[in-house]
Amino acid sequence: MNHELIQDACHLLQGEVSPTTGIQIRISVEEARPFAVLLEQYDMPPLRRQRLLSIYFAIKLALRRHGGCSSSDTGETLTRKVLDGDYLYSLYIQLCLKWEEIDLLSLLAPVIKQMQIKRFEGKPEDDRLLKGLELFLQLESSRNRLSRAI
Repeated sequence: MNHELIQDACHLLQGEVSPTTGIQIRISVEEARPFAVLLEQYDMPPLRRQRLLSIYFAIKLALRRHGGCSSSDTGETLTRKVLDGDYLYSLYIQLCLKWEEIDLLSLLAPVIKQMQIKRFEGKPEDDRLLKGLELFLQLESSRNRLSRAI
């Protein structure tokens, strides 16, 4: 697996995060590996791989921040977790728009909403994110093959 891809995607995302948020992009290789490995199976420019992985990181970190909220959190701690998670969710949308990944945004929006509902119900299904991204890559690959054939 390409550790450089993961590192580059982290740096790219950190550069997109407003410094005033105080959010530091820290994601483990174990969290990054599933989508990084999947990305390497598809033919695309290296910058696009970094961008897609950065979007994945923003979503994973948003899930982590919101998932870290508990009834024992109070005041500033709870507020910080909620606001950081909300910011990261809005950032993934902004990045999709900025990098013209509209099809990705269209596919992921309902997936993320379903994940949030399942988390609220106490039945987290965070693997839906990776499945949604895999579906996106498969659909895009099929479209590219079809357009080359025509």
